Amino acid sequence: MIQILAGVGLFFLGVLVGAVFHRSVQGEASKNKRLEQKLLELQETHTKYQADVSEHFMNTARAVNTLNKSYKDVHDHLAKGASRLCNEEQASDFLALGRNDDGKSEVDIDVNLENFTPPMDYAPKAAGDGTLSETFGMTKVTEERLKANTFNEKVEK
Repeated sequence: MIQILAGVGLFFLGVLVGAVFHRSVQGEASKNKRLEQKLLELQETHTKYQADVSEHFMNTARAVNTLNKSYKDVHDHLAKGASRLCNEEQASDFLALGRNDDGKSEVDIDVNLENFTPPMDYAPKAAGDGTLSETFGMTKVTEERLKANTFNEKVEK
């Protein structure tokens, strides 16, 4: 009878261990499935965001092109009106407003970089070290003053 009781007890113990093992394995599988689903949702969201950004910049480029065309149309309209309504001297003055002496429009002017200097992050000094020097603003201290520990007195140069 003890053998039957031990067999039944071991059977239920095996069922309990199997249920715990099945639950842990099933929990990991469902967790992995949820993570994969979340990853797919994030990828779809990212793809949609990229498409929205591309569409935004395409619309912006079209709007800028429309703006440039409208500006050119307005300028042409004003030029035609000036040439028709003003005398020749005033009309040529109006047409020359958008051009420099070389006949290039102001937008096409090449910048000569030789005339520019980069901004300085220090104040240049006529003589001595600049403000970025490690010794800037420091005074020379004699060995006697170091030994006497008298730093607050002014030093004459």
